[in-house]
Amino acid sequence: MKLIKFSFVLLLLVGWTASAQTSREELLSHMELTAGNYANYPNPTGHLTPAPKGYEPFYISHYGRHGARYMTSDKHYRRLRHQLDTALSLGILTEYGKDVRNRIILAATDAKYRAGKLTRLGSLQHKAIAKRMYENYPSLMTRPLEVKANASTSKRVISSMQFFCEELQSLNEGYQIEMKAREEDLYYIKANKSIAVPDDPRDDELYSLLKKFKRKMLSGKPQLEALFTDPDRAKTFIDRYTFADDLYNVAADMYCLPELNLRFDDVFGEEGMIDGFRAYNASWCLWEGLMPGSKKSYIRIYPLLQNFLDEADAMIASGGYGLRLRFGHDSVVLPFAFALGFQEATGATDDMENLHTQFSIFRLIPMAANIQWVFFRKKGSKDILVKFLMNENETSIPVKTNCYPYYHWSDVEKYYRQMIEDAHLTYQEPEEDD
Repeated sequence: MKLIKFSFVLLLLVGWTASAQTSREELLSHMELTAGNYANYPNPTGHLTPAPKGYEPFYISHYGRHGARYMTSDKHYRRLRHQLDTALSLGILTEYGKDVRNRIILAATDAKYRAGKLTRLGSLQHKAIAKRMYENYPSLMTRPLEVKANASTSKRVISSMQFFCEELQSLNEGYQIEMKAREEDLYYIKANKSIAVPDDPRDDELYSLLKKFKRKMLSGKPQLEALFTDPDRAKTFIDRYTFADDLYNVAADMYCLPELNLRFDDVFGEEGMIDGFRAYNASWCLWEGLMPGSKKSYIRIYPLLQNFLDEADAMIASGGYGLRLRFGHDSVVLPFAFALGFQEATGATDDMENLHTQFSIFRLIPMAANIQWVFFRKKGSKDILVKFLMNENETSIPVKTNCYPYYHWSDVEKYYRQMIEDAHLTYQEPEEDD
């Protein structure tokens, strides 16, 4: 299939270390990280350990989140517009409040009819990842490969797949690329909601604690005092938490739209943006079942793990070369990294106040986040090696190896297939998809 060639300017995005720990100083030095899962994709470290002597790459298996996007709904803009317009009509907007309102109008106008759509930056992110993949493994990627790509049925995900594949095609016209976005593939491309997740006795307690924690982190009090001359009157038609939450989401999404040259971080200040990040960091940890005591929702991505294992075995058996691409969402990348035992995804705690020092979603699910398994073989040997990349950086899994960051496939496959078997997955009538 022939795809359109693009030329683009590669944006320089901030990188960060692979350590799971996060300090306040790091956040203050890189405030863009406080956008959490809205954070832009970082430059990888660039360090890739050479394979053991004689081993060459023959297969890459990949799952990637869509790139930078508009918010998936205009509800945040709509609420803010109604509330700020009401305050203006009542004459209780401060001059600063009027300025924020004007910025909200500009951002909302740009976002109209674009809910959930990929931004220009989102396309550049995927083209850059594809280009680095090509450059990092030339002995594999310069071959005339058959490339199989699947995406969820979301338009931003399909667009991400297309930009990624277009870049690959521009680098090697010999690729035969098959792209699909089908309902029948969603059982592994997205979290499989027909898998029953057993209840945990602490789950309700944790959600109650999360609600209190989020309202503490996003209290709205500083914002009401700064934007309104009469905060008490404003509270008669504004819920403080919802108001702060709407503003935080707008502030975070602006990092996906650098061309607008609009920022709302000032509405929170440095500490306020950090608090917003902490609120969503804890939320994602609990939502996906990564917090001790929560429902193990991450088992719903086991069909994806099964797909990785089965397709790898098929490629190994064929003796050929290949590239397998899958595109989806942060709600898959995060639990997948946890299920795989990546060091960046483990170590979560139910101490929400300090969770962010051990577990940070911006390391795991920035826009265009991805997981890659890269396979290597040696002529005359049946031993297959594989290494794991989290956002293109080498990472570890809980399997013994004598050649880190490379692992023996026989050990890896045995470990993950046993993990799936031990889960005793049961299926039920699927929940309504969101």
